[in-house]
Amino acid sequence: MSTLPSHARTVVIGGGVIGCSIAYHLAREGRTDIVVLERSKLTSGTTWHAAGLVRRLRPSATLTKLINYSIDLYGELERETGQATGWTQTGSLTLATNPGRLTNIKRQVSLGRAFGLEAEVVDGARAKELWPLIETDDVIGAVWSPADGRVNPSDVALALSKGARARGVQIFEDTAVTGLQKKAGRISGVEVGDHVIEADEVVIACGLWSREVAAMAGAHMPLYACEHFYILTKPLAEVQALGKGAHLPTLNDQDAFLYARDDVEGLLVGCFEPHAKGLPLDSLPKDFSFDLLAEDWDHFMPMMENALRRIPALEQAEVRMLLNGPESFTLDSQFMLGESPEVPGLFLMGGMNSTGIALAGGAGKAMAEWIIAGEPTMELNEADIRRFSPEMNVLGALKARIPEVLGRHYDNPFPGRSMDTARGQRRSPIHAGLVAAGARFESRGGWERAVHFGGEAAHLPLSFGVPAWRDQVAAEVEACRSGAAILDQSAFGKIMVQGPDACDFLNHLCAAQMDIAEGRIAYTQILNTRGGVESDLTVQRHGLDTYLLIVGAGEVVRDLKRMRETRGDFRVECTDVTSGYAIIGLAGAKAREVLQATSNTPVPELKRFHFAPVEIGLARGWAGRLSFTGEEGYELYIPSDMAMAAYEALVEAGASHAGLYASGSLRIESGFRAFGHELTPGTTPPEAGLCAFCAFGTSFVGEAALKDHVSKRQIVSLLFDDPDAIPIHDEPIYFDGKVVGQITSAAWSYRFDRSVALAMLTSLPEGLKDGDVISGFEVEIACTRYSARISRKPAKEAFQ
Repeated sequence: MSTLPSHARTVVIGGGVIGCSIAYHLAREGRTDIVVLERSKLTSGTTWHAAGLVRRLRPSATLTKLINYSIDLYGELERETGQATGWTQTGSLTLATNPGRLTNIKRQVSLGRAFGLEAEVVDGARAKELWPLIETDDVIGAVWSPADGRVNPSDVALALSKGARARGVQIFEDTAVTGLQKKAGRISGVEVGDHVIEADEVVIACGLWSREVAAMAGAHMPLYACEHFYILTKPLAEVQALGKGAHLPTLNDQDAFLYARDDVEGLLVGCFEPHAKGLPLDSLPKDFSFDLLAEDWDHFMPMMENALRRIPALEQAEVRMLLNGPESFTLDSQFMLGESPEVPGLFLMGGMNSTGIALAGGAGKAMAEWIIAGEPTMELNEADIRRFSPEMNVLGALKARIPEVLGRHYDNPFPGRSMDTARGQRRSPIHAGLVAAGARFESRGGWERAVHFGGEAAHLPLSFGVPAWRDQVAAEVEACRSGAAILDQSAFGKIMVQGPDACDFLNHLCAAQMDIAEGRIAYTQILNTRGGVESDLTVQRHGLDTYLLIVGAGEVVRDLKRMRETRGDFRVECTDVTSGYAIIGLAGAKAREVLQATSNTPVPELKRFHFAPVEIGLARGWAGRLSFTGEEGYELYIPSDMAMAAYEALVEAGASHAGLYASGSLRIESGFRAFGHELTPGTTPPEAGLCAFCAFGTSFVGEAALKDHVSKRQIVSLLFDDPDAIPIHDEPIYFDGKVVGQITSAAWSYRFDRSVALAMLTSLPEGLKDGDVISGFEVEIACTRYSARISRKPAKEAFQ
């Protein structure tokens, strides 16, 4: 212990490929005084038994960027450090045996083209040429990605650690962390037995054990481990026949839940089996290091049968071992990184969901930049740890959900897909009424959200084509326009801000003017110091010193964290009151008529963005004159214990129901931006067309960055010409043969009987005015291009 320092600027806990990458990139960015602590030996946890597959084509822009950086880095590390990474460009081959799979992999090809990635859609005969050992009688198509490859995971970690050491990073093996210390709520030190290393910041990147280590500081890191299987065979004549130094591409047979590659003249065949096995960490010995779990052939045999069907040569293969190694996964199958919302200075990264080797380089760089800059430097919303609230770190939910996450790793990401386990964790106060009305729910952020009211019959089967719910949602959209439709918005976050400095604090935190009259509602954004949008919200002024913020369902944790960071000397208290109130949207031309029918007192005549008290049946609350659909209507705010009484009164008065699919279609037609889609930490108000909501001169956070802000990017509305075009998200947009943007939100428009979208264009045609409609754009969906028109105005105004 005498060699351990008593202080370090940054302590990284975990010596796997993730921890080594973070340390390497911190040092490469010029950070000094870095210490890495590893409980056993470098790579001894998950890293050493990873399969090492690196595939560029991914379902999102963020993952694609991170993995592309990783591949470039792995090719450079050996030249820099002299330590081989084992990077070999073998290409990859992904098979499709059904139309849904073929559409999905074609969608990935189209997304990849937006980043200059070349991939080829091939037939079964060509697939057989590329992978001679496979049976292709059921293959209807495949994607060949020549730029993919593989690495040796341990060698990558050792190369990163060597590069880190060369830049002054101290790495200590056989050094188990036994506790974490805080001062005034901020991380302050790491305990190693009786020794304490005081630290300015601490990074937890210790794989399977990350959740437990984070808990030492009172931080939440919702992870759970599963067993993960692959077999290794002894040399096969068919592989040896390829010739010395020759390799097969990585094979992905996702319809059979399999992946495969050659390995030491034999084969490695792994799986993401539908019925995965969870692994409580207390079942592992304390000294678990370079260890494996017991073989379980009974569990693996269904996957082995699939493998024998696809690769007949396995019939003659002698299995060297069935490797069973633990890995950690997250609730939503996306990894997590960022600063703990509960403990400032404590940074967390983990739950790599079997993509740790492919992501390690890019994600390590992103984390290092976040640590240094104090906020993300690139789009990381889907991986941002702030998407998880403490309520989601419930062991029972993790134990139920995570095996399903692994088991559905290769599922087609059809619209409407939802997990089956750990359901009902958070329910709206009017949930029982929605169930009785036939709601179909999806689990989003732990909440049960009604997506439509046609039940299972209007939901299945799932498809990338025309969805089963199109007619059902048409009726709900019509109700939102001409009737009075209930939209349950209770999952929206509610944050009460109170205190003598509430107005000044919010004027500093928010971009819009907050010194509004009581009874008024302001629409605003919270920005970061670079002028990017951190949150999208409405703010109600209830009194001289009292405001209520209504934020997105997934934004409460990130908003409260930013409030704590921004509060300084302002005399305010910020309280999460989400569970205290229901929000019932009431949209449509008859909304006021129905609302009045529930009440013995006159419903107030409200101007837009005003609110006032209202009685609804036996309940009391208040009504705001606004609607997320863009149609006429209200938002009704009711204490949770009276919400069902209000709901029942509305139904009795003639209100119908609408779900998220209907409100989403109307939102996009109305051109309303949504956080996580059009609005992100990398998108500024000028780019989003929201400068009118910025109160320049109030010294709000991010204002300085906007004064000299110049960007050619712009959010626009887009309408397809062909009703057969069905976009989902992220599809690349072309103009004059060049990629000029991507779809950010899309839905079927019942107004135009074709798909409508919002999109971020990286450049606009010269001279484009607000009212102009420009043709000549094309959107690539699953390798097919569809013509479209764009306008800076909302679709329902521009394309009439």
